[in-house]
Amino acid sequence: MIHGTAQLTGPNSLVVGDRTVSFDNCIVAAGSQAATLPFLPEDPRIIDSTDALELPNVPKRLLVIGGGIIGLELATVYDALGSRVTVVELLDQLLPGCDADLVRPLQKRITKRYEGIHIATEVRSVKALKSGLRVELSNGASDTFDGILVAVGRKPNGHQIDAGAAGVTVDSSSFIPVDRQLRTNVPWIYAIGDIVGEPM
Repeated sequence: MIHGTAQLTGPNSLVVGDRTVSFDNCIVAAGSQAATLPFLPEDPRIIDSTDALELPNVPKRLLVIGGGIIGLELATVYDALGSRVTVVELLDQLLPGCDADLVRPLQKRITKRYEGIHIATEVRSVKALKSGLRVELSNGASDTFDGILVAVGRKPNGHQIDAGAAGVTVDSSSFIPVDRQLRTNVPWIYAIGDIVGEPM
């Protein structure tokens, strides 16, 4: 077992730090990472779903950007811990892709608990101030929060591991296509998990 960040260097080799490892067969299980929003400022009060599990304190007021499964799951946790939660979802319902009849009871329940739920709304800007994170929404609302959780999905790590250096096909979204046996286009290199595509 070698701890470190691996990058493929050829169809039968990879490097971890300054160490080269050769292989006859390989399983790529490099997963995905939290997607980001390019306009957000660099600020420790802006976190992703991984950071949310290691947060040293509970923000008094938390904005959750993204009303999907991860965003609502963590919103529920932080609500239970005492945060006053607001959720912003770009699409026209919470849990996009789920049956609207199933989402309605959940939305009714959390509407009573959360400070706000904004559907079909975009975060237009975030300014990092000493007093908090000032947020402007597309519906005209603006407010200041102690923390922001970005939960706008995940992106696969196909390009981060230099899969192309091994001759492995990586598509424009950074997914690695596989066949029914989870083989990539290089028959002795397999891929599993988030990196092979939806559902992640």
